Amino acid sequence: ADDGPGGDHSHPQNPMEPQWQEVADWIAANLTAAALRELAAFFDLGDPDLEGVSRQAAAESLTRTLGAGGRFVNLQGYLADRYPDFPFPPPGTLSSESRIPAAEPPPERVVSTGFADPLNPGLPARPNIPLETGARYFFWLQIGAPVAGSIETAEVVLDTSELPPDARLTVALFAYPGELLLTPGQDVGQLQLNPDGTITVGRPAAAAEEADEDLRASRLFFPVETPATPGVYRLRCHIYYEQILLQSRVVTARVSSDPEPGRDAALTAETDFILSRQFSPAQLAPLPPHRLSLLLNDNDGATHGLRFWGEGEFKNDSALDAGELQNLIDLVRGALRQAAWGDEEEYEPAKPYLYDGPLDLKRLRVDLLRMAIRGYRMYDVLINRLAGGREAVDRLQALMRRPGHIQLAARQHVRLVIPAAMIYDYWLDTGLKASEYRLCPEFESWLQAGKPLSDCPCFQGDCPTVDEDDVVCPSGFWGFRHALGVPVTLPNSPDAPAVLPAGAGPELAVAVSTDPNFTGREAHEAALRKLHPHLIYHYANERPETIELMQKRSPHVFYFFCHGRLSADTPALEVGPPGTRGISRDNLRSKRIRWEKIRPLVFLNGCHTTALSPDRAIDLVSGFVDTAAAAGVIGTEIVNFVPLARTFAEEMLRRFFAGEPIGEAVRAGRLAVLQQGNPLGLIFVPFVMSGLKLESG
Repeated sequence: ADDGPGGDHSHPQNPMEPQWQEVADWIAANLTAAALRELAAFFDLGDPDLEGVSRQAAAESLTRTLGAGGRFVNLQGYLADRYPDFPFPPPGTLSSESRIPAAEPPPERVVSTGFADPLNPGLPARPNIPLETGARYFFWLQIGAPVAGSIETAEVVLDTSELPPDARLTVALFAYPGELLLTPGQDVGQLQLNPDGTITVGRPAAAAEEADEDLRASRLFFPVETPATPGVYRLRCHIYYEQILLQSRVVTARVSSDPEPGRDAALTAETDFILSRQFSPAQLAPLPPHRLSLLLNDNDGATHGLRFWGEGEFKNDSALDAGELQNLIDLVRGALRQAAWGDEEEYEPAKPYLYDGPLDLKRLRVDLLRMAIRGYRMYDVLINRLAGGREAVDRLQALMRRPGHIQLAARQHVRLVIPAAMIYDYWLDTGLKASEYRLCPEFESWLQAGKPLSDCPCFQGDCPTVDEDDVVCPSGFWGFRHALGVPVTLPNSPDAPAVLPAGAGPELAVAVSTDPNFTGREAHEAALRKLHPHLIYHYANERPETIELMQKRSPHVFYFFCHGRLSADTPALEVGPPGTRGISRDNLRSKRIRWEKIRPLVFLNGCHTTALSPDRAIDLVSGFVDTAAAAGVIGTEIVNFVPLARTFAEEMLRRFFAGEPIGEAVRAGRLAVLQQGNPLGLIFVPFVMSGLKLESG
């Protein structure tokens, strides 16, 4: 018997095949001990004990182990790829004399950042020495081989091998109020992907005149200035691809009037939003270009920072205090609640659902008006801060007029999510009497004629009444006009996929409540089964079955059509009869639910419950993304109702299974609800990249 590489060779070994012996002899003559260890590690053979063992014996043991395991050809391929003079390539490859020389390994693509003295920009400031008060520095960023002196707290490797050869990454800095100062016009730079795989400067942010030519070609430099008062100060560094925020890192610098080396790091860069750790082409290349990206993050607990980047290099940042942001959220949710059950308070079972009936244009007009007024006021609070001045606002309005993809990045630990679907950006005079407003006649005529609203000019960016401030058109809401995505980043979750492999057909797992009040559930289940001719369908109506389904299947969509519940302020999903035990976030861990083959989109279509509003359900959302590795989660702003849930889900899933990106499928689901004269399609929140889709197959 063989004892593995580096094992006990004191007893006779089984005879070597002649081919094996030739390769073993070559290995013994040409590979160092380090190369032998690298070979063993590549084939998961462990670290060979070479102490007191001849190189010949170790080479023979490695070769015999791989040959006996049917991996001799793999060994030949490994050696042929790494050693151009290896004389025994696998069958079907060129001989060593005629073989094309092995390709050079791809260049390293590690993100490095730091600070430097403008008079010596090539020498990174030491991470354990504070910056000096009232001084000018360069903040720098480079992607390539790791740079000694980088202040990154974790290594991020960039893989752009399948991106377009002319792809560009945009790097933008954002300031915190009263902290590290930036120079307007020198806070944005671009990196260029080259055909040989290297990444160089495509457009510098600032001229680093003291740097040599090679350094200026590989490293972006941004001027910063430290405050005059000692303290700890920050800036934010974002990396974008096609207006999609890929990473956000907070850069922290201790500033001192008498900088001295210390034991702890004085300069750090910590990445706290990661759409992609590796910038994988499988994630980036399929994503559609975005109109804009908006990141909301905590500044200091009392304020929230808004970092904005859009087409045409719209860049700005501002802050909202926590009370101001919560007030905006409460106002727009209040309008949704009034439309759904008639008041702005939390839902109670005795309250009726007001859109469970035929088309009522009068009700629709009143509710759309209230929602538009509050959505416009939210827009008014945000727009000047985001765009930066009147001229920029006008340009942004023109840019946003036509449908597009919008990313609202939810950074880890942020529990407040801007209800972007409710932003209303058509001109509106909010001071008129209710009787003085009109419903858009173009929209109204399409609605009453029963023509598909997705084809209506209003929802294509051509509303004829867009400049009339006494007219309300539902196409003025971002949720009806744009494909929105709210991807959530968590420190331990894998990169979110942009594509789910379709395989033999879309696969749907459905877990339902059997509450008799779920009127129409059976009809909904029948409609779900008909969503696609090749649909693979799984079903559970009890808690144990649902857990087993999550453990054993990796569908494209895992759909919960059920109640939510709160127990000790912990949200949970209630599958099966009313009163049954719930499925909470911690159950995902205890039941070892971790999707790998396919990472599903989870749809929490919970009805008649307050347990799944975003501020509560974010625990479930983060659990499905972080613990179970879901691709994303769809939830709701307010309590949902069965007729609304059915209409939205059937249209959204039909579109998604047909290959549409999820952001566009969600928009189509909203419009299907609106087609019934109901504006409440705006309650759905897609915690997912808007470009996620099934691959065609």
